Amino acid sequence: MPSVPFKSLWRRLDNKFTKFSLAVDEIVQDRNLLSVPEKVWTYFCYSVYLNFGIALIAFIGGIMCFTLGLYYSTFYSRINCENGLNIWVPLNNLIATWTGFFAVKALHIRWSAFVHLVFTATMTPLMMIAAVYATTQIPVWYEEQKMSRGGKDWGDWNAAGDMMLAICSYTIVILSVFQLYIYYKYWLPGGQTLRTRSV
Repeated sequence: MPSVPFKSLWRRLDNKFTKFSLAVDEIVQDRNLLSVPEKVWTYFCYSVYLNFGIALIAFIGGIMCFTLGLYYSTFYSRINCENGLNIWVPLNNLIATWTGFFAVKALHIRWSAFVHLVFTATMTPLMMIAAVYATTQIPVWYEEQKMSRGGKDWGDWNAAGDMMLAICSYTIVILSVFQLYIYYKYWLPGGQTLRTRSV
């Protein structure tokens, strides 16, 4: 079997990627968020801002959850938020929601909406995983509290912290699903509608 030269293989791969990029660019250039009705647009903008604010709270809460969990871990058999899931996922979501500011403020840049769509679609399942993980940790910490060394009540505090992280994460998922629905209905090729909105 003859071997394919590396340059030829690279050229073919490069050509396919170029065709794919041009096809995506054609889709992006044909669409914008101006077709979103004004009332829905207002909700969309608020959801982007709220998503960013809650993601910031979740990120700071995840850091506090880990640092306090580490500091008071001597009373328990484990550390709260020890795997970093409640830190890195909200941080990535914070970056993803930050792109939403460009989507709502720079409508003339058509790629900003596409980037926000891709980041939101990527982060929504990950935020759901973080939410479910935080939810599963709540009963674990109530059980840990029963075995607390030194009679401290940090197990209850850890459970409350996990509950706060879970609520933030579920709220982010709901807001993200709403944003994805707006993209599906008013931006994506199958759902593009030709409505006008006063800007």
